[in-house]
Amino acid sequence: MKKLLPLLLALIMVFTLAACSAKTSFTVVTTDLDGKETTHEIKTDAATVGEALIEEGLLKGHTTEYGLYVDEVNGIALDWEKDGKYWAFYINGEYAQTGVDATNVEDGAVYTFKPE
Repeated sequence: MKKLLPLLLALIMVFTLAACSAKTSFTVVTTDLDGKETTHEIKTDAATVGEALIEEGLLKGHTTEYGLYVDEVNGIALDWEKDGKYWAFYINGEYAQTGVDATNVEDGAVYTFKPE
């Protein structure tokens, strides 16, 4: 029994470390002003889509009273006041009902940004 306990504890530690290091994978599709799509495969341990994409350098924005306002996606900046366009955010093909900073990362999801 004394030899079994250390082995059991070692197995528990291995499984715990594996669970902690697991990353969530999702796809981001960005569309430029000419309609060209670029696909990005993201692996992250971030909690929200906004956090993950800021960490990846794909997204820039500023905080408003409503949450994060997306100013730039994949190096392309849009300004509603100047361009009359904004970055529309879609989740699995549906127009998002939450902002990027309020959308939890979902494994296997497809998040899309289009200028509108």
